[in-house]
Amino acid sequence: MSTHRNIDRICIVVLVLTLLLTAAFMNGEKLGIRVAADEDAESYSETVLFTANDQDGDWAENADTTNITLDGSGGEIDGSGAYFLDGNLVISGGGWYVLSGTLENGGIVVDADASSKVWILLNGVTVHCSDDACLRVDQADKVFLTLAEGTENTFASGASYSEEALSDNTGGAIFSHDDLTINGSGSLTVTAGYKHGIDGNDSLVIAGGNLTITAPQDGIHVNDSFRCMAASLTIDAGDDGIHSDDELYVESGTILISSCYEGLEACTIDIVGGDITIYPRDDGINASGGSGTTDFGAAGGTGGRGQFVPSADMVDDGGRTTPPDGTETTGSETGNENGGRSLPFGGEMQGQPAAEQEERSADAGGEETYIRISGGTVTILNETGRDADGLDSNGNIYIDGGEIRISLPGDGGNSAIDCGSESGGECIVTGGTILAFGGAGMAEGFSADCTQCAVLYQLDAGMEAGTAFRVLDANGEELLSCTPACSYSAVAFSAPELTVGETCTVVFGENSAEVTLESTALSVGSAGSMGSMQFGGMGGGEAGPHAGQDGETGREHPARQDGGRGGQKEPFPDGLPQAGETETKSSGFTAPAEIDGTVWLLLGASVLALAAGIWFAKKKRRRS
Repeated sequence: MSTHRNIDRICIVVLVLTLLLTAAFMNGEKLGIRVAADEDAESYSETVLFTANDQDGDWAENADTTNITLDGSGGEIDGSGAYFLDGNLVISGGGWYVLSGTLENGGIVVDADASSKVWILLNGVTVHCSDDACLRVDQADKVFLTLAEGTENTFASGASYSEEALSDNTGGAIFSHDDLTINGSGSLTVTAGYKHGIDGNDSLVIAGGNLTITAPQDGIHVNDSFRCMAASLTIDAGDDGIHSDDELYVESGTILISSCYEGLEACTIDIVGGDITIYPRDDGINASGGSGTTDFGAAGGTGGRGQFVPSADMVDDGGRTTPPDGTETTGSETGNENGGRSLPFGGEMQGQPAAEQEERSADAGGEETYIRISGGTVTILNETGRDADGLDSNGNIYIDGGEIRISLPGDGGNSAIDCGSESGGECIVTGGTILAFGGAGMAEGFSADCTQCAVLYQLDAGMEAGTAFRVLDANGEELLSCTPACSYSAVAFSAPELTVGETCTVVFGENSAEVTLESTALSVGSAGSMGSMQFGGMGGGEAGPHAGQDGETGREHPARQDGGRGGQKEPFPDGLPQAGETETKSSGFTAPAEIDGTVWLLLGASVLALAAGIWFAKKKRRRS
């Protein structure tokens, strides 16, 4: 049988195979096909908290690695992609670079192609730059700064920058226009003489290493997201310890902010693990709702109650700010193992964290401002605040787990937890352990949507600093215990062991009182008028008349039809993606708008191949 007699059948078979191949590419993940994608690329659209490259802090040298030895104002380069210019080391190509030695007055400049990825291993590097950033990323797709195991590395910048640096809005000892990751297991000390320690126009990931940062303004300042895991950060800042205009996410590691005006500030703040200790002069953790900043007069949105912008006469020659009460705080007051501070709480927090809560995933398009704590330990101590908050959100505060300890003076308008109730914000507790001490005048109660018992307890008289506070169950067993460093007139507390319908006893100094847990959100006493409580001996007295009622109106909390979120979206309704995982939402076949550009290229190639096959077959048929 001649070929030309079956040409129509051949064309039909080719067409069917092409359509099947196209359908497979368009719905490959549903068929088990994994699409190779660059998770580190700027154009990558899926949600990946920490990529494989972010977490690779011990990458091995290869045949393409360039080794560079710095020697004063220059050095030796063994490999390609780098050169020295005017005392600076310029990295102009993507790839791997291993650096050692010293630059006495110059910087490391990355100026590569916009699609390039650059890996820089600091293997014992000291860089001093008097008028610019010690590390500047002018252009790259992403830069990975790795701290070699067992090494000490140092970046130090001057107090004033050159006109060229200022015209580029350089604002830190490390400055990056593009995505930057810091990882490894070595150490890096960053001492900024001008503005911020690390300043990023894009996203910053810290996925390892031991970083010590000192800066006259923000320790870390990024315009996009900040994410941290498996690292140790010690920060001494004149303004914010860590500031992000967008999201701030802490998965694990240790963060000690030994001195700052505000500790953590961002639009959305998620703490799922780690050990965070903050010594602020104003708010400890502030969800400011956008680009609000105390950046020494920089424009921005509000940063919540208690925020102030330091005036010129409040900043000394070293860049330190002085709070409204005139008390100056630095990071070197007393020398001990806790970052120059005495331990904030003498007591020990009791009780186990709540069982794992149902995970919730973020709506990528959501604009909600919130603080969410679902794991780890958060400790905030502010001994000088006069109008300050421990947790301060312009939106909601979600506490799903972890251990939270806060201490602020019990007067001066200080509030341990401020969820912005005047604008519809709520504090919703579903797990974790809370002991938060502050003032009663501005104290806010918990939301009726709490699923774990949470109590705002307002005293009829303030307690002095160092007065122990305990919570006992009905059998006299201790559930919570803490000795706060500051005076207090209100205590917010919660623990998994507290159960609706049962009675607990609160003990503070020589006083005690029973509290019947009539609901999951309890306000005992009246905010701003602390005269309704009667105290007796151990186990004496009933809770005040407002137990189980709204702390502001005295009425029972009505059921909220919108889930108690003030009309705002639930931030993580479907489960938070874990490190290295992506979030998938679609079902059924993929919509055209969701198809990756590579698929369209393959589809076009298939169509061309089909057209070529038909043309060849017809030509063969005519010849036959």
